[in-house]
Amino acid sequence: MIVKDIEKIDIRAELSKIRSANIKEHDRRIQEVYEKIPEIKEIDREISHLSIEEVKNRILKNAASKDLGSDIQALSDRKKLILKNEGFGEDYLEPIYSCKLCNDEGFVDGHTCECARKIKITELYRRSNMQKVFEKENFSTFSLECYSREPDESRGMSPYQNASKILGRAKAFVNNFESSHENILIYGETGLGKTFISNCIAKELLDKAHSVLYLSANELFEQVLSRYIMSKDRTFALAEVYEYVYNSDLLIIDDLGTEVLNSFVRSQLFEIINKRTLSEHSTIITTNLSLSELEDRYSERVMSRIAKDYVLYPLYGEDIRYFRRKNNA
Repeated sequence: MIVKDIEKIDIRAELSKIRSANIKEHDRRIQEVYEKIPEIKEIDREISHLSIEEVKNRILKNAASKDLGSDIQALSDRKKLILKNEGFGEDYLEPIYSCKLCNDEGFVDGHTCECARKIKITELYRRSNMQKVFEKENFSTFSLECYSREPDESRGMSPYQNASKILGRAKAFVNNFESSHENILIYGETGLGKTFISNCIAKELLDKAHSVLYLSANELFEQVLSRYIMSKDRTFALAEVYEYVYNSDLLIIDDLGTEVLNSFVRSQLFEIINKRTLSEHSTIITTNLSLSELEDRYSERVMSRIAKDYVLYPLYGEDIRYFRRKNNA
């Protein structure tokens, strides 16, 4: 269960690992530069010496002492110029931070930093079975040969051509993710690759350090929303997952239509679709239901938002899982 899994993640320990790795890399860079450019080592020693003298003068309030700030700045400028001329970046020896907002501390102005949320979700995937799933289900393993090339006269193209088109659009979705804020509805009968495609997208975006929350419809409505909204027992972990539903870079709702339907589910689905669209957070929904079945089940109001704000990925053809089993036999 996702709430219990996220409770096991110690974000302070994860941030500590990141800081340690960055410090180690910073030390390696210093040693590298000192060996190649001994003058930089002497400049650093002089800057350190002058900085200590400057602090002493301030503490002792020595008005007669020379202002050392300009000397320190001159040395720093010379250091940057030497680094640049030797093929290093000017900031090559600056402290390294994976997150410039919080300097890898996890908090900004007393609030949890965006990076901490992304680290938690990424770590959640790493510890879950999804890592093994991503090894098998990604863009490099997606085979169009599972789809028939026989033309479908009612649709104007073969299942192969349709799947090829959708695969291209899925890759474009990933490539344009930061600027497009697109939403996707992947629908079709069982065994046509809907979850496979959403896994391909999830893996690519996780690899690019985006926060991706993947929930089955049952997990979303029964284990997260229902427990958070209707229960008085709101743990910190449950509250975190609830926030991720609305604030993660990408929310994937898998197998919509398999959950127990009631007015609560209908209202919450509309709330998620509406709020995430308004805040420009992308959502992917997969379902075995047709468009008309979705409207009958969740109301015209929900379908009007999907029709307006979602790109449709209709998959059709024969069950590709049967094709795989037959060819692997």
